[in-house]
Amino acid sequence: MEIVLTIPFIPLLIATLIAFVDDKRAIPKISMFFSAFIAILGLFSVFYELFYHKPIIGFYNMLVMDHLASVLVFYVGIVGLVIRKYASNYMWDEKGYKRFFIILNFIFSSIYFFIMANNLIIMLIAWQILSLSLYFLVSFRIESKTASMFGSWTIFVHRIGDIFFLLGVVLTYKSFKTFDLQTLYHIWQTNSFHSFNINLIAILFVLAGMAKSAIIPFYFWLPYTSEAPTPVSALMHAGIVNIGGILLNKIAYLYISSPIALNIAFFFGILTAISASIVMLSKPDIKRSLGYSTVGQMGYMIMEVGIGAFSVAIYHLIVHGIFKASLFLESGNVIHLARKDPNVPKNLSYKLFSEETEKTTKTVRELVAIFTIIPLLLFTGIELLINKTQLQFQTGIIFLAFGWLTSAQLFLSFFKVTKHISLKTIIGLIVSFVFVVLTYEFMGTTFEEYLYGSKYIRFYEAASISVPYIIFMLILLLSIIVFGWAIIYYKSYKDTSGTRFEKLKWTFYKIFSRGFFLPDILIRYFRLLE
Repeated sequence: MEIVLTIPFIPLLIATLIAFVDDKRAIPKISMFFSAFIAILGLFSVFYELFYHKPIIGFYNMLVMDHLASVLVFYVGIVGLVIRKYASNYMWDEKGYKRFFIILNFIFSSIYFFIMANNLIIMLIAWQILSLSLYFLVSFRIESKTASMFGSWTIFVHRIGDIFFLLGVVLTYKSFKTFDLQTLYHIWQTNSFHSFNINLIAILFVLAGMAKSAIIPFYFWLPYTSEAPTPVSALMHAGIVNIGGILLNKIAYLYISSPIALNIAFFFGILTAISASIVMLSKPDIKRSLGYSTVGQMGYMIMEVGIGAFSVAIYHLIVHGIFKASLFLESGNVIHLARKDPNVPKNLSYKLFSEETEKTTKTVRELVAIFTIIPLLLFTGIELLINKTQLQFQTGIIFLAFGWLTSAQLFLSFFKVTKHISLKTIIGLIVSFVFVVLTYEFMGTTFEEYLYGSKYIRFYEAASISVPYIIFMLILLLSIIVFGWAIIYYKSYKDTSGTRFEKLKWTFYKIFSRGFFLPDILIRYFRLLE
């Protein structure tokens, strides 16, 4: 069974073999063969943990294959197989073909080491190698000045995360006199701490995860890495950017004793989710838009950790990673087709939701019923039907509210909704909401039982947020939604006399499209690109 513990070493073996191979055609064959072997070992570890519920520990207690590692290793193995296959053709005519695959395998090795680490020092080393390898891949096209400059953004932010992580590791050892995670799990579960050191350790790890996962104020590096080759973009958005959520899940039991750290994660998560989603809608560049979309999704993931739904965050990063990798790997074909045919294809979704058949204007009363009463009834019904445990805390309310926001954002992104709102569009919106919530509730509950058993309830208890804070955040969320609806509504009118509104609208558009001007400030005043 200990053979699964060799998984982190296999990418290093691939890199070594590639370094001594001169035949260019052999490079992808070697990568694909051993990558398939990793995926098979990952699948085997899932079945082993599912049936035996026993962690596999080896290499002097340095590596472990537990429930969390089994899920993530199999996921990364499949993603790695797909990306290597895509890169074998995509990178064929690029300079440094061999160098690319060597660096790529170093990244995968560092990810596997981080996931399977049973020691904070191993995690720290993997964390550092990941940052350095990512820098080399982002700035892979050395002839491109912008690629090198944006690579400097990436390493700058990741070094900030490295500092937070290092401080967290040092303070953890000073407080508990051990680097062994299994020992730390036992201490964190059996003791209740509320000291300054515990809160500081927990906050440092949250900040480290925020920097790696592009959470505000560390978000600006991710959308500006689109100069990297497409396989690198897919890898970043499907795996590397998720490392913050993986970190917080590996040390999840620490947060039982630090509600303040969870509240911080929730605040910055919800702020990132809302802000990045707005910026995403204002970006005409497809890759840049996908970048801000990922930032927003990382906000969701950190927010889920902040409300105690650690297992839901794991499910979220897996689903989002697969989805976003597919988008990046397909973006080239979409751009190619768009250049040939700029018109919107008349597919099924277009005929269902874009071609209006009803021209009747909905009254204010009907709109209020559709957008308020129906969602509230669905919130209550689905929550009572699926998971009564979360209803004891504020998690259920927040989760359902963002389920509604996600489905609304989905439809407003892909379908034009005017004042002549068709009934079928509203039905589609509500159906998507029910699908999102049911899927997340079902998978979240399944992951909770698999990853943490009955102990997951302690996370929700620790993440409990005060009622005034919840009310404030819901009012803020509602205000942003209403503001967005107002912009969409007034934009449909061709009023030439509304020059003041036009100026206001373009002012907000400029703010959003420039990413709140943080990149401009860094360029102008801190000369970060030089």
